[in-house]
Amino acid sequence: MLYEPPSVAQLKQWKEKLGFSGAQMANILGLKSARRWREYAEEAKQQGIPPANLFMACALVALSPAQVDHVLKLMREVGATIDLKTPE
Repeated sequence: MLYEPPSVAQLKQWKEKLGFSGAQMANILGLKSARRWREYAEEAKQQGIPPANLFMACALVALSPAQVDHVLKLMREVGATIDLKTPE
């Protein structure tokens, strides 16, 4: 698999396009806090968002609620415990 993460500038543009706060970005990316989002959005660090996190965020933005629920159901069938509305 070839993966090159979006640049910090591209992530910030996406955040603005979505009209999301740092906390909302952290939530869709599966990060623990808005602070963690800020670390990914910091020009000086440029660590790159992992592909699984970006995939999750894009799925949450692009898929309908029913489609997201279907994926979460499959995750639970595999054995995961997941509730997107419950903080860690």
